[in-house]
Amino acid sequence: MHVQSYQAPNFVGAHPAVMKNKTLASTGTELRLLAGTVLAVVTATGKLAVLDPGGSDGTENAACVLVEDVTIPKSGDAVANVYVHGEFRSAGLGWPSGITAPQTAAAIEKLASHGLYVK
Repeated sequence: MHVQSYQAPNFVGAHPAVMKNKTLASTGTELRLLAGTVLAVVTATGKLAVLDPGGSDGTENAACVLVEDVTIPKSGDAVANVYVHGEFRSAGLGWPSGITAPQTAAAIEKLASHGLYVK
C-alpha cells in the first residue's frame, strides 16, 4: 500500500492548516487563480471571489486562502479547496494588484477573525 503525503505550499506556516471544498463564482470570463490567492465571500450568493478591498458586495472582506491553482470557467462556477484555518506567510499569499498597506492590514485582521493567521 502506498500512502501519499500532503506537502503544504511555501506560504503555509507551522500551525496545522484546515481545508474545505468551496464554490468559486464565475465572473463571465475565464479566470486562472494561483494557490495562495486571498478570497472573500460574495454576500448575495455565498460563493467565493478574489478579495477586492474596494468592493461593497462582501468581496471587501478577506475570508480564506486558495489551496491549489484553479481555473474558473467563463460560464459556470468551480469547486476548489480553500484554507479555513491555519498560519500563513504574507509574502507568499496572492494579494490583489494595487492593494495598499492599510488594506492589506485590514485583510490580515479579517483573516485572523476567521482563524487564518498571517505572519
